[in-house]
Parts: sequence; structure tokens; C-alpha cells
Amino acid sequence: MSEKFEVEIAPVSLAAQVAMQERLDHLAKPIKSLGQLEPLAAKLAGIYQSTDFTVRPRTCLVFAADNGVVEEGVSATPKKVTAIQAVNMLNGHTTVAALAKAYDCQVKVTDVGIDTPRPLPKVLNRRIRRGTRNLLHEPAMTTEEAWQCLSIGRQMAQQEIAAGAQLIITGELGMGNTTAASAMMATILHRSAGEMVGRGSKISDQRLIHKTAVVEQALRRAGFTTTKTPEPLQILQEVGAYELGAMAGAMLGTAEAGKPLVLDGFLSYAALLLAREINPRVMDYVIPSHQSHEQASELALQALGLAPLIDLQMCVGEGSGAMMMLPWLDGIEAILKNMNTLEEMDFDFIP
Repeated sequence: MSEKFEVEIAPVSLAAQVAMQERLDHLAKPIKSLGQLEPLAAKLAGIYQSTDFTVRPRTCLVFAADNGVVEEGVSATPKKVTAIQAVNMLNGHTTVAALAKAYDCQVKVTDVGIDTPRPLPKVLNRRIRRGTRNLLHEPAMTTEEAWQCLSIGRQMAQQEIAAGAQLIITGELGMGNTTAASAMMATILHRSAGEMVGRGSKISDQRLIHKTAVVEQALRRAGFTTTKTPEPLQILQEVGAYELGAMAGAMLGTAEAGKPLVLDGFLSYAALLLAREINPRVMDYVIPSHQSHEQASELALQALGLAPLIDLQMCVGEGSGAMMMLPWLDGIEAILKNMNTLEEMDFDFIP
């Protein structure tokens, strides 16, 4: 099997970005008065290759899996919660599901590695294995499994877009996945475990110290140093998580299909860092949403060159923070559709 995961991503349209700013400047309002909505509208125009676009319908793709490292006591939440919340989400009762109802977004949950004996009702079964291996003691997955979770995410995004989705959000469910995310980010950003590891499921001070030590030991086991970045598939294989690999694949698949990807919080930062290692052009298609409350978010966002537009101190996961961007995007579409131009108003205004 090839060591590289190849994805072709076309450039966005700079001409459409310029045209969008000109269109905004001719609306019946003061120049640049929409603030941060204006560069956001221009970015969307570049992605859609047009100043006329719609951000509906849209889909939140949630990837769910369990992580073997929970055996080390790194999470305050028991592993069984992954399966419970996967079903609960599709019944409409988790944070992201409730927000999706409010903001007219479809939610699809894909099982890429939940540790249950049978497939779960309503959940799409693309299970690779019943949870990753314990990354403290051995690689979290095989090279083939790393390739597989990236491919599943990519396929899911492209299937949704082929069915009409104009925008994709990625989310996750998986106990222990902040440990994997921290290890991935430490490797890619050449940072220490202490800088990357946060409280995840609101763990105690004592458990945070232990979690940091687990990540440090896992990085040593994998031979990952702070001076060299391994190949993306090797990072995912050694210290990753199935759901994070699938998220990275969905991000790449969304960009490959020429649609915007609304980024969520900490776990999505880790997935995006991995996706960027595979193809840096994915960044042109990313719409940042909120700033996660998890430690290391600031370092990750600086490395990604992203400035979130919202800071609600959220750290739920699931894709819930990204949902908060949807009213902003709907607002841009409504402004473009309904506002008069200066020419139509004929103000005959001379500044």
C-alpha cells in the first residue's frame, strides 16, 4: 500500500473574491460596514467560484470511535458513552443535534470504530475495528487502518456533496480522543506534551498530570521527537484515532469537491493539522468558527493561521461550535439576496 494519501485540490477563485468585494461595496450601506462578514463573504465566493451561491443544504458529518488509550485512565468519561451518545445524537438529543435542528443542518453519524458487539441502530456502520489499540504501548492502528479511516471520511464528504450538500461540518465522538489529538498536535507542531495536553472531559489536576505523562511516553515509544515531522500516515498510525483520521479525510474530500468546510474546535484542529500535512491547499476551503476552550487551542490556531470569529468558551465537541457559524453564513446569503444596491437606490450621494 502506498505511503502517501494523495488528494487533488483545485485553487479557489481570486477573481470571484475580488468580484464579491466589489458587489458588497455597491450595496446600499457604508463601505466595509459589515466588518468581518465581508472577508468571509469574499472567501465563500472564492470557494464557490461565484458571487451567487447558497450555503444550503448542509451536513454535519460526525465520526465516532473508541480509543484504546482510555485503559490508562486519561478520561473522566467511561468508554460506553461513545455508543450511547452516537445513538442519542441521531435521536436529536445531543448538543450538536439540538443546534442542528435550530440551524437547519442535517447530522449524520458514522461508526468508524465504536467498541460494541453489534452495529448501532441508525448509525452508519463503517467500523474499522472495535476501537484503536492503546497508543501508550503500541501503534494505535495499522498503516492499512490509517489509510482506511482517511478514505472513509473522504468518501462520506464527497457522497454528501454529490447528493447536494453545499457545505460540510465535521464532528467527532470518542472517549480518549483528546489524548490522541494532543499527541498528534505535539508531533506536528514540534511541541512538548505539557504544552498540548488539556483537561478534555474536565479531568482533575492529578489525572491531567497522568494524561500528560501518557502522551510523553507514547511519543517516546513512537520515536517522535520535537525536531522532525513524520509522514502523515505514520503520525495517524502511531498516535492517532480513527475518528480524527476520518475527520481529516472528510476535510480533504470537502476541499477536493470544491465546497467550504466549517471548522469546529480542538479535535478538529488536530484533524486539520493532519489534513494540511497531506495537502496544504485544504486551508483555502476552511471557514474557522469558534475558539475552543481546550488548552493548546491558541497554539494550534496560530500554526494554522486561523482566527476564529466566535469565542463562547465552548469545548463540547461533536461539531457543536461550528454550528454557531451557520446563522452568520445565512446572514451573508440573505444580505446578497435582499439588499438594494447604491445604483438602485439612486442616493446621488457625494462624500
